[in-house]
Amino acid sequence: MHTLSAQARANRAEVRLKKSRRLAAGLLLLACALFAVSAAYAVQYPALGYVKAFAEAAMVGALADWFAVTALFRRPLGLPVPHTAILPRNQHRIADELGRFIENNFLEGRPIALRIYRAAPSKKLLAWLAEPQTRAQWLPWLAAQLPALFKAAKPGQAARFFSMLAGQYSGESIGKTLSDGLKALKAQGWHDVLFTALLKQTRRRLQDPETRQQLEHNLHAWAAKIESGAPSTWEKLKASLKGTLADKVDGWVSEKALDWADGCLAAALADPDHPIRRSFNEQYDRLADALSRSRLWHKRLEQGKAQLARSPAVREMLENGWRSLQAWTENDMHQPDSVWLAQLNKLLDHMLAQAQRHPQFMRRADVRISLMVRDFVMHYKSRAAVFVADKVKSWDSAQMVEKLELSIGRDLQFIRINGTLVGGLVGLAIYCVSQWLF
Repeated sequence: MHTLSAQARANRAEVRLKKSRRLAAGLLLLACALFAVSAAYAVQYPALGYVKAFAEAAMVGALADWFAVTALFRRPLGLPVPHTAILPRNQHRIADELGRFIENNFLEGRPIALRIYRAAPSKKLLAWLAEPQTRAQWLPWLAAQLPALFKAAKPGQAARFFSMLAGQYSGESIGKTLSDGLKALKAQGWHDVLFTALLKQTRRRLQDPETRQQLEHNLHAWAAKIESGAPSTWEKLKASLKGTLADKVDGWVSEKALDWADGCLAAALADPDHPIRRSFNEQYDRLADALSRSRLWHKRLEQGKAQLARSPAVREMLENGWRSLQAWTENDMHQPDSVWLAQLNKLLDHMLAQAQRHPQFMRRADVRISLMVRDFVMHYKSRAAVFVADKVKSWDSAQMVEKLELSIGRDLQFIRINGTLVGGLVGLAIYCVSQWLF
């Protein structure tokens, strides 16, 4: 509300206070001069008796109000007159009363809640976030804070949290929660983002020389197992191939198989309607529906809940998953096409669209915000009153007098001015009535 600094406001208040004091003192001196002149020439000019009566009463009013105003802040002329220097002598009592006054008259829950609700904070916040300048400035900053946010929780802490969270819910509750989460991810497009990231990561692993060498070795081992392992299992396959698979699956075939797999992944990345993606979406929807409805899934989740809490392997998997999420988030922040930033923009667009489509949600948000502020104020208003009282008590008396005098001293000088003028008029009226009666 104030654009000036505290020192500038204090300097300005001091200038206005001095100007008001000079005006009040000037009126007192003018009344003294009028009294002196009229008293000197009243015998020669009887009409000056009216001026004398006015000036005499004006001096009395000016001096009386000067004494009253001065007595609030200090002893007039330094004299030890009783009931003067009222503010510095009663500083502690005034501090307590001021704190109680603020607590009981300003920090009331209902008026504050109504004021906040009428201000429509959620609508103003979304309107501010929708501005292009705000998006360009704050969304990248918010996205840049995500790595630090994820790193704030250690992998072990995250694993314990997920284990503890899972232990507090039944299998049905966990299934419905997971189903709602999967549906929410799909509504925001996150399921496609995660699947794309999985495809990219798989391609990177396939293109890594060490990984390819290990996969080729596994293919050879798989072929040897088919040849010498359990004949009954592969009997039909062996009959159709009419030879030894170990001889057929050589380095060239292995390389071609890996190239074929890499090509399939590349095609799935390039084509949003690729069969792999369609199959993933179908399985994704089936899983979300099964988690919500299937009793078998609920039973499995209930059984797996206890194993999750006890299993060191699961805990290690959660820790590794959290580390991977931290590393991926850190790497994503340095990409020109950051996934997190894109999702934050999509989330904001979704929030704006929902607010436009369902204004009642915004009103409910405003109600919740206003009620939260009301409860906060009601809970802490006594502490605020104590804080105000302690702050006033901690001031030096001279400092308190200076602050108050700069705040209200100018208005009090007008009491002196009014006292001079009103006192003079009252004295003139009394003189006129006495002349008329006697």
